[in-house]
Amino acid sequence: MREVITAVIGSSAPADISLDDELHEIGIESLNILEIFVRLEQEYDIKIGDGEIFEAGLSRVGDIAKLVKSHVGSS
Repeated sequence: MREVITAVIGSSAPADISLDDELHEIGIESLNILEIFVRLEQEYDIKIGDGEIFEAGLSRVGDIAKLVKSHVGSS
């Protein structure tokens, strides 16, 4: 997941991304979140609806991981 986030953020990505990092503090905005999920859905062969993503109240990298994990193995 770190590789996907780094690829989406680009050169401004921090060298080390942890689950506790706040999304806005590492430069992730709403459009970035959608791109991150598109890539993660492809990587893990899952589908998470846009509504679910925005309703999840994502604020940390760990929140993204938790939402992805809840779909892995259930599709």
